[in-house]
Amino acid sequence: MERMVIQKLADLSENEAYLKMSIQELNGDLKQKTEPLERESARVRTRIEEIEREVSRYVKALGQGKLSIRRLEDEIGRLNADKSSLQSQLADLQRKINDSAIRDFNAELLQKTLGDFRKCFTALTPPEQSDALQCVLTQVVVHPQKISLEIFELEGFEIGSQNRKRWLPGLDSN
Repeated sequence: MERMVIQKLADLSENEAYLKMSIQELNGDLKQKTEPLERESARVRTRIEEIEREVSRYVKALGQGKLSIRRLEDEIGRLNADKSSLQSQLADLQRKINDSAIRDFNAELLQKTLGDFRKCFTALTPPEQSDALQCVLTQVVVHPQKISLEIFELEGFEIGSQNRKRWLPGLDSN
């Protein structure tokens, strides 16, 4: 199974068109998942703006003598609590949107990662090869007719990173 996964990684690194098409499809899926978050974020922003206008109306009403200070305090307190809750909700939505934006995959970087992996892999010892596979793959799913690989994007996969024993004698990667 491991040899099949390694061969699949090597094949992927050499098939630029397939890799780019897969990345575009994956990025399209991510975009579809963020659209509802963006709509909800816009709705929450609109509601926050409405609350701010409402607070201004209450302050004007107080200035015109149409409202008591006690009622103003109650209404502004309620509105500020709503606004605070909405701001928290907006921050959470924005974090989710940003997380998805960060996850926008880069076909060139992934192809470089796979190419570097393929070049370095054979020079590693068997335990290092096992570690290297775990560094490159997030998940392997075996279907009856195919294997699905989820691959980390890495800035650089180099054999030099495996030489840690020379510069940290007696210590592992932790």
